[in-house]
Amino acid sequence: MSTLQEIAQSDDYGQFELKEVYQAAQLLLQEFQKTRTAPEKLVEIIEHLKKRLEGQAAYPLAILLESSKLGVEHQLQKDWNSPMKQRQLFLFESLYAQFRGKVPPTIWNQICLNYAEALIYVGRSLDGLNVLEQMTEAENDPSYERLDAERGWGLLFYSTFLRDKDAKGEALHLSRDLLRDGIEKITNANGRALYADRLKLAVKMLEEIGSIDLTGSYKPNFFEGRERDYRDWCAKHRLLLNDNNEVDPDGTMKIDTLNYRHVGGDKEYGRYLETFMDSIVSEFTGLRWNLFEALEQEPSAERNEQLKTVYRQTYTLFSKIAQFVSQYYKLEMTNPRAGLQRMWFEEEDPKKPLKPFIKDSKNGALKALFWLSKELFGYEQSAVQNVATVRSLLIRDQLERSFVQVITKKEEIAETGELRKHQMTQIELERLSQTTLFKARNALMYVGFAIGLEKK
Repeated sequence: MSTLQEIAQSDDYGQFELKEVYQAAQLLLQEFQKTRTAPEKLVEIIEHLKKRLEGQAAYPLAILLESSKLGVEHQLQKDWNSPMKQRQLFLFESLYAQFRGKVPPTIWNQICLNYAEALIYVGRSLDGLNVLEQMTEAENDPSYERLDAERGWGLLFYSTFLRDKDAKGEALHLSRDLLRDGIEKITNANGRALYADRLKLAVKMLEEIGSIDLTGSYKPNFFEGRERDYRDWCAKHRLLLNDNNEVDPDGTMKIDTLNYRHVGGDKEYGRYLETFMDSIVSEFTGLRWNLFEALEQEPSAERNEQLKTVYRQTYTLFSKIAQFVSQYYKLEMTNPRAGLQRMWFEEEDPKKPLKPFIKDSKNGALKALFWLSKELFGYEQSAVQNVATVRSLLIRDQLERSFVQVITKKEEIAETGELRKHQMTQIELERLSQTTLFKARNALMYVGFAIGLEKK
């Protein structure tokens, strides 16, 4: 019987069981993580697994191995925006979009856990925490065992964006509790050790904050009737522009607290920025209410048009957020109409280097906005984009320039691809309108955090 090391060095992986080849690939990956020198066979064995698993439910496991390899390669780079990191996030986004509801819970949970971890590390803690909520309960699943502990890890990162001492302390208290209690659920020794180290960090950060009164900032919600239903819905779906929404969605004051108040000598410019931010927030809250109203209704042509409007107009928020960032950082863009996709680059050209304000920045929230823009509009260092990103932009363009038919019956599906791009299902319309507005909410939150960190 061959050892895993012998299997890993073999010239014919086809002679071995899939499970053995997969374990051998994991062994090579562990060697890479320890030595920081990629084993010669690592790429070869991953490519073999991808071909052998193609079309099977276990195919994502081979892509997760490739993503882990890219993660180690990225750590060896000096560039935080390396091609390896872009490729890794692209792969995670593709897995998450394409395999929802199509693979067993144990595989789906691996996708979610690894994707959330990658998002948290690039600053997108809001998005990472949301991905964790999509995990499916599965007995004796090593990935699901880590859910609570990973939530704690996400909240630890999230707390670094918070300026208010009590808000930061509340997030860290929950982070510590989730890490501490979550560790008890993890059966794997290495997993327990990993989160035990993270728990030590949470405890250290709490000690540095000092004592806080967790009840001191509590404010009751006086909303009633439909307004209360609306506010509860906003909190449940993490659509409040409120720092506390991720920490305590049930107990938080269900109001929007995000605003910009200028600090500095140029008061006229400050008033302009304050008004600009207020108008963006106002537009967002209007779209949020329209979405809530539409989702309350039974499916109808009128409801579909309302959802289309929410989806289409949400993209104008991304453009306005880009303009606000441009004004705040005084980017003096060559193309003043460049949006969230292009504002990061010299001359607003993705083929040119990043501008210093983002390239040299230590602001984690600003980088989170950068990475969110990649999911929305694509990665400049990638020749191929995520299918879900391409589809969402195509639908947006069709809504702007032509028409989109919402289909409810299988027989309504167009036979040609040219007509298909003018169609979407009822479920797809609902999902796109809600998830896109959620991303706009997160973009606004990251902007607020980035400005707060700049002021600090």
